[in-house]
Amino acid sequence: MHIAPRNLLQAAVASLACTAAVTALVQAADFTKPNIKPGLWEVTTNPKMSGQMPIPEEQLAKMTPEQRARLQAAMQAGMANGGKPRVYKECMTPEKIARGFEMDRGADEASCKRTIVSSTSSELTLHDECNRPERQSVTDVHFEIKGGTQMNGKINVVVTSSGKTMTVDSTVQGKWLSASCGTVKDAELEK
Repeated sequence: MHIAPRNLLQAAVASLACTAAVTALVQAADFTKPNIKPGLWEVTTNPKMSGQMPIPEEQLAKMTPEQRARLQAAMQAGMANGGKPRVYKECMTPEKIARGFEMDRGADEASCKRTIVSSTSSELTLHDECNRPERQSVTDVHFEIKGGTQMNGKINVVVTSSGKTMTVDSTVQGKWLSASCGTVKDAELEK
């Protein structure tokens, strides 16, 4: 998939935000099912971004000086906005809980390796490494679940491409709202 330079920052930030929103693909046989009450949850992520946006040099070389200046301005704005809290409504179905907070990695699926560091009904710790020729990423996730209705966690993502590294450290808080998800089918970012 080709991403236009103008949309590259949005795609990178969206990708990292998605990772930070209580998502981790775990095979049901490899972990203890977390004690999470099914229904509608409110999940708040607080990302802290640092480093350089990992944009390949060959893509930058194709841009005019004006395009590079616009991209640089967009990147600075994106980094500033990337650190703002994001609030999601997420429908936690019994099937999603049984699969371990499913996330579709798309093209990264074959290049990623997941390690379940620890797994109990009240705690989940994961380590992911994805190695593609153009991009490498390492993700460490730790969630604690309290009483089935509250969740706290930390997510650290390090993405490296073209010799540039960006780090996103996020805290995540979640709380159960109701047994019914209403119109929320998966996860929706609140406005």
